[in-house]
Amino acid sequence: MIRLLSFLFASVLLFVTNIFSTETPADLPRSNILIEQMPNDTSLDYEEINSANGVRFYIGRPKEESLRVVNASDFGLSPENDDNFYAFADAINYCKENPGTKLVFDKGVYKFASPYSIFIDGCENLVIDGNGAEFVFSRCEQYHFFRLVYCNGVEIKNLTINWDWENQRIGSVVKVVNADPSNNTIDLEFIELDEVSESIPLKAITQCDSKTYTFGEDGSSNESYLYQDPTSISDVKKIANNVLRVTHNGCMSSFEAGETYIVRHFVYNANVFNISAESEHVTFDNIKIYGSPGMAFVADERASHFQILNTFIGTEPGYENERHVSLGADAIHIADTNGCFKVDGCDFSRMGDDALNVHDNLGYVNSVIDENTLHVTAAALKLKAGSVVGFNDENSIKTDFYATITDARLVEGIIYEVDFDKPVSDFVNEGFIMYYKNCNSGNYVISNNYFHEHRARGVLLQSPNGLCENNRFYKTQGMAIRIILDVTENLWQEGTGVDNLVIRNNSFENCDYGGWGCVIEIGARINGNYPDSQPFTNIEISNNQFVKFDSLLLSADNVDTISLSNNYIDSQKDYCLFADSHMYFSETCKNISIENNSYSQHDKYSTATLPEVKNYRNWLDIYSNIL
Repeated sequence: MIRLLSFLFASVLLFVTNIFSTETPADLPRSNILIEQMPNDTSLDYEEINSANGVRFYIGRPKEESLRVVNASDFGLSPENDDNFYAFADAINYCKENPGTKLVFDKGVYKFASPYSIFIDGCENLVIDGNGAEFVFSRCEQYHFFRLVYCNGVEIKNLTINWDWENQRIGSVVKVVNADPSNNTIDLEFIELDEVSESIPLKAITQCDSKTYTFGEDGSSNESYLYQDPTSISDVKKIANNVLRVTHNGCMSSFEAGETYIVRHFVYNANVFNISAESEHVTFDNIKIYGSPGMAFVADERASHFQILNTFIGTEPGYENERHVSLGADAIHIADTNGCFKVDGCDFSRMGDDALNVHDNLGYVNSVIDENTLHVTAAALKLKAGSVVGFNDENSIKTDFYATITDARLVEGIIYEVDFDKPVSDFVNEGFIMYYKNCNSGNYVISNNYFHEHRARGVLLQSPNGLCENNRFYKTQGMAIRIILDVTENLWQEGTGVDNLVIRNNSFENCDYGGWGCVIEIGARINGNYPDSQPFTNIEISNNQFVKFDSLLLSADNVDTISLSNNYIDSQKDYCLFADSHMYFSETCKNISIENNSYSQHDKYSTATLPEVKNYRNWLDIYSNIL
């Protein structure tokens, strides 16, 4: 009856509106579709990668049968060494001087104790075959364990990366045995340990499932980023063998006795692999990562044409009862690259942050200093002389103005004075957003992966021309997928908008477990405000399965042309005839299509199937189709 009345009401309003309206929505043009041609280079084997709506690019791998083979032991690498850093550096120097080499390791555990990054610099047509070897790192002064710069045609495979857990833990599970908000103290029992030191680093603390010790309790995500505020902890005292009493500044006053949390002892420290400095045609295949104090893979500085295949990040087998964190931060972080990447066949879990984040960085204009100089906040955008930048206005609408940076001076924290080659004061105002014109991390495929039981979001897709298909998302603490342009002046500025994104044939089960708000989120935030613009266009969500979610399935802002079709939805919420909607579309959304979605018997006869739509014209269009 409710659906019938809604249908009649929508039909009448739509009929009346059409009489007085001559506007016909047109198909929104897509951004430039990349269609690469097969490279002429014959030194690599190239695979054709097909992404959303005709996007095509190629990723090359070395032809192993034509490579000379050398053994790592020839350069002194040995499981008997206390530190294999210098021997590995010698092996890489040889490979650089002799393109077309396959470096093979003997099986064994190799220690790395140096505070320096291992540079794989300028190597071409190189395969590093771990052959089942395990590398154990114990220092994190370096920002990356491995850094690939100016490489072309490098493959690293069959390798395990681990951390010296006996020396320093990545994270620990704690139980709150006593909380005293009046005195700002909390007693934490380290349940995996028999003994704990007062000096153990406490960088971040996040509520976890009391049964599985995975990030996020059911519907709750209490946490505190302790490292962001040096005053957050004033004293740590050992009151039992494995119990610490922590005196804080009130940041943990909401924590209650009996709750369980994961404490991360590292957050954004050393990353495992960095693909950087215009490196291209880089492959990682069959990599296992059991621990790192930072991220696993970071791509930046115009790297392109890279892939991560058949890779596992999670708990080392045999240590499931004593290690419940795999990484201090993200599994994969891609920013300021030239895109063209693939992530396929991977299994990522227990990270301290997102499974995959792809975006480009931004600068936020605080003020106009003079004719040629701006005050700019740039948390991650590397401001370099000679870089050409464009500008969006306060609503993130692109302008036609661009300029070249001539100098950038750090003023304080993440604030810079930036000089340009021509006057900017007549074209740029406070609140404008700056981005690199020659940078695009888009054109990608994320397929056949399993993202599960980790902190924060599954994947953040903040770049154009992407295909996300045949993945399984399970028990992510926050959103399974987040599509966002996010400017928070004093923390981060990222995401240049998304066009041409296809999300299909994925399964989502028990996602947004910690109650962050929705399974899929689309929207822009500029210092907490919603801009009146549509930086997200041409988004397809089709043939997916959504099972068991307590929050919204979809929350959408700032999107023009979005379709949801042929999805199966089974919320498994407590049945209520007048339940809240599964989907929300704000006033800033345009051209919404919802067709042929099916529901479980549980959801089928509930008002939850009726989207909440703030724009009246969208409401009429949608309800005339779905009712």
